[in-house]
Amino acid sequence: MPERILQSYSENVLSDTDERTLHVGRDRPIRISTGHRIQHHEGKCSRPHGHNYEISVSVTGELTDEGWVVDKGDVTAIIDEWDHRFLLEDGDPLIDAFEQSGDSNAVVVLDHPPTAEVMSVILEKRLEDELPDTVTDVGVEVAETGELCSGF
Repeated sequence: MPERILQSYSENVLSDTDERTLHVGRDRPIRISTGHRIQHHEGKCSRPHGHNYEISVSVTGELTDEGWVVDKGDVTAIIDEWDHRFLLEDGDPLIDAFEQSGDSNAVVVLDHPPTAEVMSVILEKRLEDELPDTVTDVGVEVAETGELCSGF
């Protein structure tokens, strides 16, 4: 029978630990399918369309009593709120069209155009607001295509 190894410390080694960073989606991004349009754009992005976004998150903070910076499920739950939804800027007439069709819960209304840059800023802010006070920094990277990515 293999010998069991027990590591014991006379003091709480975690209390002296500096902040740590948790990376969620660094090597295998979180994927969401989301529609949008850039209403005041003069090109084809003004038409409703969608992307399979790839999102990566870094969260820095103190270790909790559970031994982690944050629960990964708390991070992915916030991002998943946009999965299979349509992101529209406030005032877009498509918002009314979704409401009239009975699909108002399929729309997320933003105060700014739903670009990858805006998405990364809003997700960072949402995570900062909803994660524990032990979190000191959040970075979000949103890749709209293989050529277009915004964030930390």
